[in-house]
Amino acid sequence: MALRLTNLATVLLLAAVLALQWHAASILLGASIDGDQSKHFTSGVMVFDYLRSGLGSNPVRFAEGFEVRYPLVAIGQWPPMYYAIQSVYYFLAGPSIRSVQALSAVMAACLALFLFLSLRASAGTRIALIAVAVFLATPLMQSAAWKVMSDLLTGVFVYLAIVAFSKLLDEPGNWKAAILFAVWGVAAILSKGSAWALVPFVFLAPLLAGRTRFLRSRWFWGMGSVLILAGGSYYFWTKRAGIGYHANLAHIASPAVGFAHRAEMLGTLLSFSPVLLLVTGLLGLAAALHGRWGRGEDSPGTTLSLVAAAWVLSQLLFLFILPLTWENRVLLPSLAPLAVLITRFLVWLRAGLRLRPVFAASAAVMVGAILVAASGVAKVQRLNGYREVADAMPYPPDGALILVATGDDYSEGAIITERLSRGRGHRDVILRASHDLAEIDADNHETPLIGTVDEVRSYLLKMPVRFIILDSPPFDYSYQTLIESAVTGDPKDFHLLGTFPISLEPGGKIVEVRIYENPAGRDHHPDTIQTRLGPYAGRRLLTYRWR
Repeated sequence: MALRLTNLATVLLLAAVLALQWHAASILLGASIDGDQSKHFTSGVMVFDYLRSGLGSNPVRFAEGFEVRYPLVAIGQWPPMYYAIQSVYYFLAGPSIRSVQALSAVMAACLALFLFLSLRASAGTRIALIAVAVFLATPLMQSAAWKVMSDLLTGVFVYLAIVAFSKLLDEPGNWKAAILFAVWGVAAILSKGSAWALVPFVFLAPLLAGRTRFLRSRWFWGMGSVLILAGGSYYFWTKRAGIGYHANLAHIASPAVGFAHRAEMLGTLLSFSPVLLLVTGLLGLAAALHGRWGRGEDSPGTTLSLVAAAWVLSQLLFLFILPLTWENRVLLPSLAPLAVLITRFLVWLRAGLRLRPVFAASAAVMVGAILVAASGVAKVQRLNGYREVADAMPYPPDGALILVATGDDYSEGAIITERLSRGRGHRDVILRASHDLAEIDADNHETPLIGTVDEVRSYLLKMPVRFIILDSPPFDYSYQTLIESAVTGDPKDFHLLGTFPISLEPGGKIVEVRIYENPAGRDHHPDTIQTRLGPYAGRRLLTYRWR
């Protein structure tokens, strides 16, 4: 009877976790996206369009033409694996915001499945399910499962690499495990640069797991060479091409950045998981260390726990040396390894209560329930209004020429992705005023490229631009004031199409967006469009021939 109640409690725990995931889905699924999400979506659609209609042409030229039309392409800033997977998926589900959010949910489900399968043999079905529940309940996973970000895919490949490496340490002659580690490791590095933490990982994991002889193995040096050469070739090429990640790595890694800055950043990043989960993971690490180094325990489960801990420590070390970001989502690939360490604690707890099996089973469920409760409900918000902005402008078969002047990357990105998601032919040309009428540096300082209202008006009428999108004053930049004066100065050339509130729910309205239409832009458009890249890309001009 007690065991049946324990099984029921496990099912209820999983149901509670699914309810948490559904709550996040109900808010995020189908909402507008902005920031890095916009860039990831646009880049994936660009690769899809290349495979669908541009295959055989020069991929760099195709990407540049797409960048003119939808200026958010980020291949080079981030590696291509996520976009390659997106593009193949779009042949099945179509290139829309909702479908790519569903892809993230599929990735989260796959990672949860891989976690369960890797833990079941050493921990048993019940504890493996509890570990999966704790993993899916973390606030970061509640939101990541429905966001358009590459960190989750990186987490999938990193975890598969960890499992393969753990097996290789226990079976040094297992060539299949060696090949799998190399494959998954390269895939992770080609998903996001933070996966370069695999380099310190391959040295730390054998030390922590007590398998130091592996450091002299041909497989070790062979895998390391493949990892660096196959993964590094892409980064080397983007650096040479001038499209790589824009960061002064020498300065970031230098002592000038300072210990205090690095420690503060790591403190922020550690919020990737609730404190209670981190503490439980540390207890699991202590149990694994005691088992391997204190009692000579040689089980695969202990090796996997120590290898998982080596990854978490390696990623923290990597980010301490190169403090590239303050966003805790970069540590999402450490969530599944943290769940492995929590599993080790639950196994240790079960072993301590082995003379009372009912208590052993119920204790694991109770700890799991406490950890899920400690995670709570993720604070996610739905971005509303940009879809209405996009749909207020028609989608002509040959596209529309649109100027977006809302003043920041987030709102501009949201508008661009809504047009891209909802327009079937992807024929729009969307200009960003922050690129073409001004230059904005990393500190948000503005250098105007067109200085007077008459010049702006001439620019808009000469092409002609059909739609101009502005947010409401007060404006952040002078070019927005010039554009407003240009489009409101003479109603016969531009008329107000509509005003649309933008809101974050829960939260309320944050801004209003106005659309002005130039009737002269309905019947014709320029044969050639140029757009200006920013200072990081050498201020190059890209050209698109509108056919």
